[in-house]
Amino acid sequence: MIIFGTRGIKSTVKTGQFTCPQCAAQRPYVHKKVKKFFTLYFIPLIPLGDAGDYVECQSCRGTFVSRVLDYRPNQGMNQFQSQYEKAMRHCMVKIMLADGVIDDNEMLMVQKIINKFGHNDMTLDELRAFVTQVERNPQDISVYLKAITPSLNEHGKEIIIKCAIAVAASDGHIDKSEIEQIQRMSQIMEMSPSHVRGILGEMTSKSGQTA
Repeated sequence: MIIFGTRGIKSTVKTGQFTCPQCAAQRPYVHKKVKKFFTLYFIPLIPLGDAGDYVECQSCRGTFVSRVLDYRPNQGMNQFQSQYEKAMRHCMVKIMLADGVIDDNEMLMVQKIINKFGHNDMTLDELRAFVTQVERNPQDISVYLKAITPSLNEHGKEIIIKCAIAVAASDGHIDKSEIEQIQRMSQIMEMSPSHVRGILGEMTSKSGQTA
């Protein structure tokens, strides 16, 4: 049997220091390039062209489009960071509310994600108050996601989707309404359906959760 296919091979273009939008501070980075190869028996043989590039922060492991290297600690960067935190908070809470039940494990997972990607730790009491605020004023997730999508590459979008799946799965079962919300998030960020299905399948198979 002849086994062939394609795969992306990553290589380092350069390293250095940059202003990470998520860390809001100077951090070491690695600028990586992805080249697509034809494989035979899983061995890359023939280069098929470039598949893109991205910058990875070595502190928070966030990934960004290469123009992030042009960012400077100014109002524009602070604005992006603020929008990113708002998008994370709002989207994770909307996922938690999608099935109509607020589970304690979901609440803890949302708190963990918000505090990981934000700069002002949120207590559970503050999170409960924010959930009430979202319930009373249910702004659409597109309001925040559309603002940050142009500055995110595929890896950055994956982080948001993976966080959403982690929230949905934290109660032991991913509800249909949660999957629909995750799919809508991916559509707003212009991700392909197959890409999202792959992420969902990978995460649920590793954790043993059901969808």
